[in-house]
Amino acid sequence: MNRKILLVILVASSAAYFAGCSSNPKHLSIAISTPPPASIIPGGTAQIAATETGTTALIDWTCTPVGACGSFSTTPTSSGQTTTYTAPLATGPVTITATSEAKGAPSASANVTIQANQGIAGAFAFYVTGLDFGQSTYSLAGAILINADGTLTGEQDYNNGFDTSSPANGDMITSGSLSVGADGSGTLTLVTDNPAVGVNGTETFSLNFVNNSHALIIQADGSATSSGSLDLQTLPSTLGSNFAFALTGVGPLGFTVTDGGVFTISGGSTINGTVDVNDATAATDPSIGNTFTGTLTAADTFGRGTITTDNAEIGNTLSYYVIGPEAIRLVVTAPGVTQANPATTASGSAFGQGTGTFSNASIGNSVFIDQANAGGDLFAAVGQIVPNGGAFTGVADNNETAFSGMFVDAAAISGTYSIASNGYGSLSINPATLLDVTTFGVYMVDPAINVNDPNNTSGGGGALIVDLDASLAGVGVLVPQTDTAATSFAGNYALGLQDLIPTTAASGEVDFVGNAVATATLAGSGTLSDPRDLFGLGSVDTATFSAPITPDTTTTAGRLEINPFTVTVNGSGAPITIPDMANAYQASGAQLFWIEDGADLQSSVFGGQIQQESALGAAAAKKVRKP
Repeated sequence: MNRKILLVILVASSAAYFAGCSSNPKHLSIAISTPPPASIIPGGTAQIAATETGTTALIDWTCTPVGACGSFSTTPTSSGQTTTYTAPLATGPVTITATSEAKGAPSASANVTIQANQGIAGAFAFYVTGLDFGQSTYSLAGAILINADGTLTGEQDYNNGFDTSSPANGDMITSGSLSVGADGSGTLTLVTDNPAVGVNGTETFSLNFVNNSHALIIQADGSATSSGSLDLQTLPSTLGSNFAFALTGVGPLGFTVTDGGVFTISGGSTINGTVDVNDATAATDPSIGNTFTGTLTAADTFGRGTITTDNAEIGNTLSYYVIGPEAIRLVVTAPGVTQANPATTASGSAFGQGTGTFSNASIGNSVFIDQANAGGDLFAAVGQIVPNGGAFTGVADNNETAFSGMFVDAAAISGTYSIASNGYGSLSINPATLLDVTTFGVYMVDPAINVNDPNNTSGGGGALIVDLDASLAGVGVLVPQTDTAATSFAGNYALGLQDLIPTTAASGEVDFVGNAVATATLAGSGTLSDPRDLFGLGSVDTATFSAPITPDTTTTAGRLEINPFTVTVNGSGAPITIPDMANAYQASGAQLFWIEDGADLQSSVFGGQIQQESALGAAAAKKVRKP
């Protein structure tokens, strides 16, 4: 080879080699190998670490915004060595950076959000219904403003129709707190200015968040037990024009009263509507198609306003709490109730109907739940229907075993239904197929509204329903069934139930809220509110459970058997195990309704919801690599 050519090749190769090494002579890199969690509470700590390649240099830890981002112990660290990061007391986003002391100083960063309660904050409305310690059915609705640090203020209306109620302007919630864990479970404490509610004016709720804007809640402080919902408010909100509504409670004689219907708001304050009433003490029971009028006042800064009507069965005065333009919670208020002068108590919801008109075609394949409260004959019914014009077929479960010892599983049902253009309608089930459940009032809602999670943009449509049987009274919902695949029932779920236990030795109500993982089994845990100590372990217990999930392949898709449903209750005494059985009907993988199977011979009735959880708080921490 020509020496001149060889020299040129060697020089060129050497130049290329040294040019490549001069920018990163040892191919250095750094990565955060143990990242912080997506969110940390103010003042909280986390273990973090970074790993280097191509160097043994120390690693310096810094964060921004400088002066308000927290501290590290220790810094610098060696590759792979952990340091303790302590978050600042202030909330907000923080960027944590690991920088190598090697020449060229490669670095890597991760983002973390400093926030209390998984970032859940803002204005929320809540409502519950259940039994207080004196066995009076009570209704409660209110609104709270939750601050970034978990503290709060608000107002509420409480009424047990017997001896305890809020004044005409409601109870003020002067302070309180919210605490939420990474799994969505937590505790809500409300300190009111009314010493007659809760424990000397303080109410405590257990809850489980489904997402950042919706939680299932129960009162669990030993003074009362109930089930309901907590939902993010959009304030201020101008209410829509057309609404469907349903209420459940008891009348002055202690019997269940349920109401449902539709109404229109005109001029922002005038109400005209139609209501169906099921009241065992009324001369006509049930009473269908009653017209009523009313007046609505504007909401205050907490979203609370009042409604007055000319129909005593609905309630001459109600308070409402805004969730958004098409969703409000309702509670009948009766200031000055006494043992000598009891009054009606009830709570419920009203949902907008949108701008369209309705017809029989507005109902498609659907799942329903219909359940009584503790004021009358106890029952729960859950099922699904397949409509065809004005007729339908379907499958359903009904549990009336608490009083009458009757239940049916996977019963074939059929019947007819009719929906008027304003969304007011009815549904009739052929007699004897679902025991005493034969007649529903049906009140259609906007197809864009999810009646179980009003801020959710999916799962909308359906109706509120009221049981209009002469022997039973209950309320519930009818929602579209969009997915019957058993494989869709998988992942993390929040769930709740209202369990009514009328036995000779002890009777009352027990409520549960918690979370579970659905695979081939449903396994989880939560809080059991048992103020009358029916299980003998204390007024507030924890419960764990596990049960295989078996799709019903013989009668219908979308029905699931969850048994044996083994529940272990832990409290102040030795744990007890309860051999329950349950069945569920799937509207979608995100929404199911479940019911206690009377075949478990527990002489109790429960019904409730199972809702799929989504991630809370900030998104997962992002790792950023810099050269």
